[in-house]
Amino acid sequence: MKKLNILKNIKWSLLLIPVFTAFLFVTIITAAPTTITQKMNTQEIQTIAVVSAQAAKNDTEPQPKVDSQAVASPVNTKSPSTTLPNSTPAPAKTNNTSTPVKKAQPQPSRSASTSSTPSTTTAPSSQQTKASAIIATSKQYIGVKYVYGGTTPAGFDCSGFVKYVFAKNGISLPRVSRDQFNVGTPVSFSNLRPGDLVFFSLAKNGVVDHEGIYVGNGQFINASSSKGVTIYTLGSYWKSVYVGAKRVL
Repeated sequence: MKKLNILKNIKWSLLLIPVFTAFLFVTIITAAPTTITQKMNTQEIQTIAVVSAQAAKNDTEPQPKVDSQAVASPVNTKSPSTTLPNSTPAPAKTNNTSTPVKKAQPQPSRSASTSSTPSTTTAPSSQQTKASAIIATSKQYIGVKYVYGGTTPAGFDCSGFVKYVFAKNGISLPRVSRDQFNVGTPVSFSNLRPGDLVFFSLAKNGVVDHEGIYVGNGQFINASSSKGVTIYTLGSYWKSVYVGAKRVL
């Protein structure tokens, strides 16, 4: 209520000031018209008259009402807070709990694997083939009697038997055992293979006087003077007269 009274007093003061001013101006003109008009030209007098008339008009027009609510509660013009220009938003947190995709490993081609891995079904070498043929031929004459100097199935001595069997398989050898011991490649006892020639000195003087064909599994086939063509095991006796071995295949 007190604020409304103050506003009303201000309103009447604003209305009275122009009226008082116009009244004072008219009084001055009336009291000393000659002095004032001498100092003022026609344009200035017209300007004063127009201003006075406009002031009188404004006094008669109603003044806009002042909103008491607006006066009592001024509008909050504080601007909302803004984000600093240099601030950057925090990166979004990504979910890394997804299961990684397992890459498929490249598989080797079938052709590459077969070319790098030796086959378990490789064909036997030519040496193995010849050795098998020689052993098969020699076993065909088991039981043939021993004949000194014999070189045919009618009767064999030791060197005649070996020469005949190898000749049947396309391999030529010297006639006697001493000469056959001088051909081929030396082979140690532990590395004997089927088809190798084994030599002995029955006189135990180091001079080769007997021979046979190794057939594998610690055995050899020969033409024995006591049993003819037969197979013996390389036991203690034969090891005691053993001289060496040769590979001619």
